[in-house]
Amino acid sequence: MIDKRPLGATGIEVSVVGLGAWQLGRSAEWPTGPDPDDARRIVRAALDAGVTFIDTAPGYAGGQSELNVGAALAGVPRDRYVLCTKFGHRPDGGTDWSASAIEPSIRGSAERMGVEHIDVVLLHNPPPEVIGSDEHYSALEEVAQKGLIRAYGASVDTSRELDALPPTVSVTEVRLSALHQEPLCAIRPGTIVKVPLESGWLSGRYDAESTFTDVRARWSPADVALRAALVEEFHGLLPEGMSTVEGALRFLLSYPEVSTVIPGTRSLDHLAVSIAAVAEGALPRDTVDAVQSWYAERIGDRALSW
Repeated sequence: MIDKRPLGATGIEVSVVGLGAWQLGRSAEWPTGPDPDDARRIVRAALDAGVTFIDTAPGYAGGQSELNVGAALAGVPRDRYVLCTKFGHRPDGGTDWSASAIEPSIRGSAERMGVEHIDVVLLHNPPPEVIGSDEHYSALEEVAQKGLIRAYGASVDTSRELDALPPTVSVTEVRLSALHQEPLCAIRPGTIVKVPLESGWLSGRYDAESTFTDVRARWSPADVALRAALVEEFHGLLPEGMSTVEGALRFLLSYPEVSTVIPGTRSLDHLAVSIAAVAEGALPRDTVDAVQSWYAERIGDRALSW
């Protein structure tokens, strides 16, 4: 079975690899994403394999992710999974950052997923005026006092944003990977790692000849060439015989502050690869040190866009 770690000081325990459900539906963003039946099979297969943490949001997959997750969880005992969703981006693609919208948004998510409570709710890449707002965290605390959620925090991308969060925040979701190590200096216990495979690059699926037609078409030819070179260099730092995806996920699990990593999952194959990759836990210390040194020398302050 998959190892578990505490989610910071929340009293919640989660599997070290979770199910990232951004792509868990067919939408304009993901025209080749899974249909509802396939999505249900992916969620059930994850649970059967020992995955306990599921991360979604109202706007994921054009609003379909929460619905598909909820359909898959129907009839599953509630203590078998830890459910995380977010606030700020609506299912219709719009945004509403008003603190008064927090409870209605959470209740809407709970209704779409068919649950009475949600374990974790995160402010979803909040703007600067919201990220440290006492009003918003007070609203989340009120919802927690009502029993609708168990813990709360924010999903962010940089160390500056992490530092802007109040110290009382118990859960953070952070963009972090071997190719985006900048937030490492500020991570805290209870960290959920998003985009751990760098939008698929560290999965081993792409190279310098890859082309993209979905949301990943944002990368220019120069971006593709740079990322391909970096992935090849990263792989060269890993122990002989280790795959890129295994090295990428085990690198992140080398940090005790990291509770779980959530690779995006669109198929049963993606799921199986992620689960197999974390079987051996953290990377050897000398490999972690080598990857950190390589990043500092090769990338440093030149942040790669997601």
